[in-house]
Amino acid sequence: MLLRLRITQSILNVISLILRPIWLFIFKKPPSIPPPTIPTKKYLLTLSATTLARKIRQRKITCYHLVDAYAERIKEVNPYLNAVVDNCFGDAIIQAKLYDEQLKAGKYNAETLEKEKPLYGVPFTVKESCSLKGCSYTAGSLARKKMKATRDSEVVEILRNAGAIPLCVTNTPEMCGGVESSNLLHGRTRNPYDTRYSPGGSSGGEGALLGAGASLIGVGSDFGGSIRIPAVCNGVFGLKPTPGIVPLAGHLPLNEDELFRKFLTLGPLTRYAEDLDLLIKLITVKCDRPLHLNVPVDLKQLKIYYQQGLDNKFCMHSVDPEIKECILKAANHFTQYSNCVKKLPIEWPNDILEITIVTYFNIKNLPNLLIDANNPELRKNPITELAKSLFGLSQHTSQTCFFTVTFETHLGLSKEDISYYTKKGEEIREKLLNLLGQDGVLIYPTFSSIGMLPEFSICEILNISYSSIFNTFGLPAVNVPMGLSRKGLPLGLQVVAAPYQDRLCLAVAKELEAAFGGWVPPYPVSN
Repeated sequence: MLLRLRITQSILNVISLILRPIWLFIFKKPPSIPPPTIPTKKYLLTLSATTLARKIRQRKITCYHLVDAYAERIKEVNPYLNAVVDNCFGDAIIQAKLYDEQLKAGKYNAETLEKEKPLYGVPFTVKESCSLKGCSYTAGSLARKKMKATRDSEVVEILRNAGAIPLCVTNTPEMCGGVESSNLLHGRTRNPYDTRYSPGGSSGGEGALLGAGASLIGVGSDFGGSIRIPAVCNGVFGLKPTPGIVPLAGHLPLNEDELFRKFLTLGPLTRYAEDLDLLIKLITVKCDRPLHLNVPVDLKQLKIYYQQGLDNKFCMHSVDPEIKECILKAANHFTQYSNCVKKLPIEWPNDILEITIVTYFNIKNLPNLLIDANNPELRKNPITELAKSLFGLSQHTSQTCFFTVTFETHLGLSKEDISYYTKKGEEIREKLLNLLGQDGVLIYPTFSSIGMLPEFSICEILNISYSSIFNTFGLPAVNVPMGLSRKGLPLGLQVVAAPYQDRLCLAVAKELEAAFGGWVPPYPVSN
């Protein structure tokens, strides 16, 4: 057991418990981000990508007006959020006008577009670590300052081929190595519901834009919760697909290690559940396994399991009561459909934290995250860099240094320890797979707390295990927004299924959106 780590985390939890209320008392809540100001654009900003694509095909709206509305909305909110690293608004407007001309000239009919280009004219945004040709491609590393992508990542290429139009690339922690989206190159991204809080990481820029109603669909990546944590922090949907079904080419960082590629997945973030369905069908087009995404899910045949947290595990934050209440509400909702709604009958062991962390240590060659600005081939000492970062003397953020130290030192665990925890994790995974089968889902916390303050993000670091456990198990999982807390911050939970049963996650997400409302704007909505 990682006793020293657990004791350290417990001390940090106590410090956070004492200092958070004091910090929030001193720094009062700032004004909310502004609502959309132009009535016609406001209308366009309230519809799903699926609906908007259909309206474009039917010639009820133009690609230009839609792209322009989102470009203007991003300009409105980004001064509050600092979510955008680089944009291609000019190219997007030109592309939108060209699409309108093609429609007017009769180049495509509605049926052809629906089949071949189902996102024709719909804008999207991209996490900066996923290359977008012509835009910044730094992943928040000072060593990559001013670098631009020379080609699209494979996922971006697929979306372009489907007719979607990219608008911008968004902020991420340095080399995606952190739970909080800040770096020394582009600064810190803020949460649209309360800018004192973090949008999470590492797809935090995407989460913030979506939560603010300034993006419609986004591309993110998830190595240990990096899609789902920003999704829950910003009140939107975020899907970590089954590993291997979405191409990774063009993501930074990336290597050829098989296990690294198992943990890392690319996936969509959206404001509306139906858009997840459309996007996953598109970005898995090259998958050679049947996913049955077009097969309807009969909710009456589903087995629903739920677990409200890991409160009895030493050093783990207790799950906030409002999150527990959400999970219970979601589970109870399905009693109208299914006779099998019950608590998870598998008891997580006391060393579930070790099992989650240690599985990552089997990665043979972690990509170099601490890239030297003068010598990219240099492998820096992460412990030295961590010490320097605490005094502002490093080229790297403390969270990325901490992340690297963890991986390179294995926290002092021996090969025997790693083997023991890996084997134990495989046993739990098998039990869970046997339970879920092809018709079961687990409703589970995405994160233990509501709202993460950047200044105290180190106190939250081990609580990513609520999400990262499903990276280690290789299971698909989707964050589902469940309204706002009493303090006005987003609530959410994740729905997990067996490998290649992503469609079950999507079906449950749609049902919960219909029952509980889904995304809630972070600004006052006038009738």
